[in-house]
Amino acid sequence: MYHRMIGIEKADGLYYTDGNMEKVFRGDKSQLYNMSCKRECLSCGKCSKRQIALCNDLDASYSCEQRSSEPLLPEPETRSGFGDCFGIAIDIGTTNVVLALLNLSNGELLARHSFMNPQHLYGPDVISRIHSANQGKLAELKSLITDSISGGINTLLSHAKVENAAEIIIAGNTAMIYLLLGLSCESLGKSPFKPAFQLKENYELFGRPARICPWFSAFAGGDILAGLLNVLHRGEDCFLLIDLGTNGEIALYNKGTLTVTATAAGPAFEGSRHRGGASVILDDLAKLLDDGVIDKTGLICGDGLTQETDFTSKKTSAQETISAPETAFTQKEIRDLQLAKSAVRSGIEILLHSAELNYTDLKAVYLAGGIGQAINIDSAITVGLLPEELKKLMPGGNSKVSAVGNASLWGAIRLLLAPEGAGKDMQKLLANYTDINLAGHPLFEELFVRYLDFN
Repeated sequence: MYHRMIGIEKADGLYYTDGNMEKVFRGDKSQLYNMSCKRECLSCGKCSKRQIALCNDLDASYSCEQRSSEPLLPEPETRSGFGDCFGIAIDIGTTNVVLALLNLSNGELLARHSFMNPQHLYGPDVISRIHSANQGKLAELKSLITDSISGGINTLLSHAKVENAAEIIIAGNTAMIYLLLGLSCESLGKSPFKPAFQLKENYELFGRPARICPWFSAFAGGDILAGLLNVLHRGEDCFLLIDLGTNGEIALYNKGTLTVTATAAGPAFEGSRHRGGASVILDDLAKLLDDGVIDKTGLICGDGLTQETDFTSKKTSAQETISAPETAFTQKEIRDLQLAKSAVRSGIEILLHSAELNYTDLKAVYLAGGIGQAINIDSAITVGLLPEELKKLMPGGNSKVSAVGNASLWGAIRLLLAPEGAGKDMQKLLANYTDINLAGHPLFEELFVRYLDFN
């Protein structure tokens, strides 16, 4: 299947890209070009990121060297009895799994390793995996994740030339932890959707002592708790933490009181197959809106498809696709993004409403997860994921909104290096929180419909 290229309708013919969006061909496919990009990185301002262009340089490449502002590691607490004093922090995401090996005596980060969660074979989101587990696939789902993590641990130790790790800290959403431990997911898959088990304080996993970050509810898991541990010590007393992963989780912290919720974002963000990756999905979507290629309802429309625009459209019997050399959206993908961003935005609004706060009361908004690592705030506002109010700067010219990368992993690292201090913070969070079920909230349906359109 070929898609027409953007903005390069010339006298000598049309140009096309192949189905993999990796090469572009002239209309007769007799001349081959590569694609390159040259523009300021939206995250760090130092490197190049994806933008459409044509060149003859077959070796053109690009990368983002600094996708997010990662925190300084906490000073390790003095501990004894840890053998070689190495530990491993693990973030089990629905889409990706990340492991980090640290020296517990000096806090040095020795190695990181990540891989796609192999449970994707049973579906891209937590709901499909819960369903599979309840249909007799629990043992297979457990085996997939435990075998992969065991291999990842061996990879870390081998890379760092470390013989063993004395302790493991694990963070993950509730369903991922259930599957890791082989717990029945029946209570997670039916109303009232409440966990049927309580975590033990200590486990023996992968041949080592392990601790697992506790969950708040069936869908607000230990990953958002770990994320809170990561950002809490920054000192702000009123903030939002928005984890834009496959299972979107949101937490509002206000002077010691915590409110949490979760949204069914699905794979539209973190698990998207979008060529540009999670960090540029909103950029491309905002550009479609600005160029008039899609209207505010998300419908692909022909009026914006001119020689001057950056995208062209192709209809098949199944669906319509808009494409660029490295970018392609189907109408379904746009709809999925609308559903996901509306669910997240509605969740934000409900949390603020429940706390009787508005956006001006917030001291900070932290964005985590795949799409939160290098998000362009202007693009997020253009598509309606975030409100216009968040563009206003704080005193001193700083934005309220900042990307914090994989907050769950860094929270697990804090628990690993500073268990006493982080443990006290964790107990305070667990002692005073409210979990809001969006599906049952009286405002959710109204807000969800309101924010479906792009703004």
